[in-house]
Amino acid sequence: MSAAEIAAQVNARRLSAEEVVLAHLKAIERAADLHAFITVAGSQALERARTRPRGLLAGVPLVPKDMFDTAWIRTTRGSAVFEDRVPRRTAAAVSKLEASGAVVIGKANQHEFAWGVTSQNPRWGDVKNPRWPTRTPGGSSGGNAAALAAGLCTIGLGTDTGGSVRIPSACCGTVGFKPSKGKIDLRRCFPLAPSFDTAGPMARSVADCALVYSVLTGEPIPPARVRGLRVGVWHDLPTNDLERWEELGAQLIKVVLPEPEVDPSLVFQVEAALTHRRLFPKQRARYGPDAQGKWDAAWRVPAMAYDAARRSLRRWRASLQAELNVDLLVGPTLGMEIPPADAYEPDIRDDVGRYTRVFSWLTWPAIAIGNLQIGGPSDARVLGAALAWEEAAGAIT
Repeated sequence: MSAAEIAAQVNARRLSAEEVVLAHLKAIERAADLHAFITVAGSQALERARTRPRGLLAGVPLVPKDMFDTAWIRTTRGSAVFEDRVPRRTAAAVSKLEASGAVVIGKANQHEFAWGVTSQNPRWGDVKNPRWPTRTPGGSSGGNAAALAAGLCTIGLGTDTGGSVRIPSACCGTVGFKPSKGKIDLRRCFPLAPSFDTAGPMARSVADCALVYSVLTGEPIPPARVRGLRVGVWHDLPTNDLERWEELGAQLIKVVLPEPEVDPSLVFQVEAALTHRRLFPKQRARYGPDAQGKWDAAWRVPAMAYDAARRSLRRWRASLQAELNVDLLVGPTLGMEIPPADAYEPDIRDDVGRYTRVFSWLTWPAIAIGNLQIGGPSDARVLGAALAWEEAAGAIT
C-alpha cells in the first residue's frame, strides 16, 4: 500500500497502526542480510503505534537515514565514532513527519558520514541491493532505498549533498526527491558540506514523495502538469521516454551544460573538512579506511584552490540561471551503468554522480524516478512534472 492508502485505512480505523508496524518489523527481521538498517526500533515503534497516531501519514512506517537525530533511538551517522550515541532530541524534519502520524521503525544504514556512492560500511555492513543483488544499492542513502525496494518501509528520509538521495533511488529502482536548498529544516541533522546539504523524501512512488514533501514544507501537492513546458534534454534518453514527454505536451529542447572552470568538489571537500575539524584529528583511527582517505585528502586542499573553486561556482551558477531558458531539465540519474556490488568506491564516484551533482551545485530541486532524473528551478514544477510522468508511465515499483 502507498503512504496515502495506509493513512486512510488507519485514520478510518479499518487498520491499526500497530498491525502495519508489526508486519514491517517482521519483514525487516526476515531481510536482515540486506544490512539496510543500523538500528531497528521495534519496541519504540510499537509503543508509538499503540498511541493511535492520526494525520496525513497516520501509521506510515518511516525510516530516516542515520544522519538524523531521533530521541532515544541510536543515531550513529553511519560511523563507529558514534556507535553508542543516543540523542535526547529528534531532528526537526523527522519531528514534522511524526506530527503527521508517521512511525519511525528504524534507522537506515548508509555510507559513513554520508560521503560515498555505494553504502559500503565497514562498521555496520555493506548495504545489499534487493532488486539487483550483484549491483551496488548506491549511496549514500543506500539503506533507505534498499529498505523501500524490499518493502521494509513505506517512506524514507535521506540526505543529499551531491546525489545521495537520487543515486540509490536509481540503483534500487525507487524514487528520491532532492528539494531546492533550504526547503527542508536541517536542524539536528549532522552536516557534511553545508553549502550543498539538503534532505529529501524517498519512496516507491512520486505520489508518496510529493505527500511527504508537502508535510515537510506545508506546501500543497502541485498538479500533475507538463503541457506547454520547455523541457531541456540534457543527455541521451531512450526514444520511448522522449516520445512520452512529447505525448505529455512538453516542448523538447536539446541543451548542453558547460562545466564550471574549477571543480566545485573542492568546495565540497573543504566544507567537509571544516565540518569534521574537531572530530577527525582526535578520532581518525575510528573512521573507516574509505572515510580516512577522503578526509585526509580534504585537509590537503589548498586555500587558493578552494577560493578559486568558490568564485568559479558562483559565476557558473549565475550564468546558467540567467541563460538557461527552460522550465525543466531531464536526463539520466546515473553517469554509468549501476556498478557491481564490490566496486571500489573511489574508482566509480565521479562517474556515478556526474549528472546528480550538477543540480546540487545549482541548488535546484531534482527527482530520480529510477534512472530518469527531472530537475529545474522550481520544486512545484519538478514535482508536478514527475507526477504527470508517473500517471502516464505508471509507478516504478
